[in-house]
Amino acid sequence: MAGTVAIAVAIYLYFGNSSPLFKSVNPEWTRFGLTGILSAAIPALFYLRTFKRALNADLAASSRANGVPDPALRLDLMKKLNVGSALSELPLALGVVYLLAGGEARWFIGSAFVSLSLRLSYRPFAAPR
Repeated sequence: MAGTVAIAVAIYLYFGNSSPLFKSVNPEWTRFGLTGILSAAIPALFYLRTFKRALNADLAASSRANGVPDPALRLDLMKKLNVGSALSELPLALGVVYLLAGGEARWFIGSAFVSLSLRLSYRPFAAPR
């Protein structure tokens, strides 16, 4: 999560006030920046259900084995966490493209917040039993 914040800050400081790098983009397309950023969050939201099932299975197996996790279920959970984390970065990636196309910096900052909120959704906040 700190990496996402660091990348967003670095991109904003470097490209935030510069001229557009993609000069051939029609400025009318920048009107749809927020819609695109929010649409980029949809895959991560759908995949969250798959991650939650794997998390629940891992927690149940750990509680049955007195706190010792099942290696196969834990590996599956970690794979699903990696996929979910990658999907959580899609809004930020689209925000970067939007910023480089001459869009407003506030929508890029919004895309960073959307990515951070998605990233936090993939963290198990349940207290150990």
